[in-house]
Amino acid sequence: MLASINGRYAWPYVPALIAAAGLFLVSGTRVGADPITRGLDFVVIAAIAYIGLQIVPLPAAIVSTASPATSDLQDAYALAPFGVWRPISVHPAATREALGLAITAALIFWTSRECFSRGGTRAAARLLAWIGFACAVVSLAQRATAPATVLWKWPLPDPRITTFGPFVNRDHLATWLVLAISLVTGYLMMHVRAHMTARMRQGTHATLIALSDAGALVVLGSIGAMLLTLAATLSRSGFVALVAAAVVGASMTRRNRARGIWVGVAAAAAMVAIAAWMNLEGFAERLVTTLSRPEAESVGRLTIWQETLRLMRTFPLFGTGQGTFADAMFVYQQTARHVLFNQAHNEYLQLAAEGGVLMLAMVVAGLVLLARAAKLRLAGDDGSHRFVRIGACAGLAAVGVQSIWETGLRAPANLLLAAILAGLAIVDRRDSTSEITPR
Repeated sequence: MLASINGRYAWPYVPALIAAAGLFLVSGTRVGADPITRGLDFVVIAAIAYIGLQIVPLPAAIVSTASPATSDLQDAYALAPFGVWRPISVHPAATREALGLAITAALIFWTSRECFSRGGTRAAARLLAWIGFACAVVSLAQRATAPATVLWKWPLPDPRITTFGPFVNRDHLATWLVLAISLVTGYLMMHVRAHMTARMRQGTHATLIALSDAGALVVLGSIGAMLLTLAATLSRSGFVALVAAAVVGASMTRRNRARGIWVGVAAAAAMVAIAAWMNLEGFAERLVTTLSRPEAESVGRLTIWQETLRLMRTFPLFGTGQGTFADAMFVYQQTARHVLFNQAHNEYLQLAAEGGVLMLAMVVAGLVLLARAAKLRLAGDDGSHRFVRIGACAGLAAVGVQSIWETGLRAPANLLLAAILAGLAIVDRRDSTSEITPR
């Protein structure tokens, strides 16, 4: 899904959906069978059904009653007048695309949860480490040699857009990197723990020995490359997300919140130092921009959030339809008309704008159930695999924090990687000894 270029190209969507469906069928995944995850599965199914309902033609009278502003917005876009039946979504094609991505992510989530219950965590983590290393190297090379293009091929007409690697938005690359770094770091900790357990050694010397083998050095190199790339993006939300991942991961590992906070502070200091070393001028510019008052002609997040809240009040119950935020803003945006707000820069506000309070309630319920299931699984997992689970939880928590300022999960590659991490966070490992022996 990295080839979709931040979702700008839709051609990978259908192959991804077909592949996800095939994996789901072959894996023999059981949905709703486990009492711990049954509620979460039902919420996921309900959310997908709700998005599907947004594109189902309904009597015009029902649509006008449930969402009075929908008909006027649809008529403003329609080349031909609607009949007596119309959907809730103001742009059904965009909502169909969002529905396909939601189904793909759900299938990947269920399949990952089922497959990793039988093993394979090591292989998947090593594969992600190699992919992360390749993505980091390619992104740095592209940024250094052709910063105005995406992967040296696709130029962008707007010079204000900061592309990075296969992502149009550098903050979205930061989302992908934080997810990957969190999981790969958890795998590295699992490797060290298994190595020390097998040799019945503890302490700093044993840890250094475990980190010195070929496999661990490769993973360390991948993590280092991804950290360098994350620093090079100068993404403020990415920095905050990495600190959140460090705090959550350290707290869950050590069961000591104070130590987790100190680890987060150390992570923040390291990222600032690396960013300043790699691009002092760009880092200083970002710092000045963050601390200074915005210029009169600039558009800040507060302005976008105010416009989003206005859109939410106009479409409170069912929203405008998933994937239709930019279409609705084209008509309803009242400030800074020289630019179009194609994203809310807040995942939760955009969900409420596109899906109404019903979708937001389902998402909040899903997050609560996911956190509950992960907590129960972690409490019963005392093996080395618990570090991979902790890494997955830390990555998801970090993106949850980043989503207050960004919409990184709108990029298909980020959404599917987050689905895999969610599956790892709540996987029920049936063979607890399958991954103890170090390799």
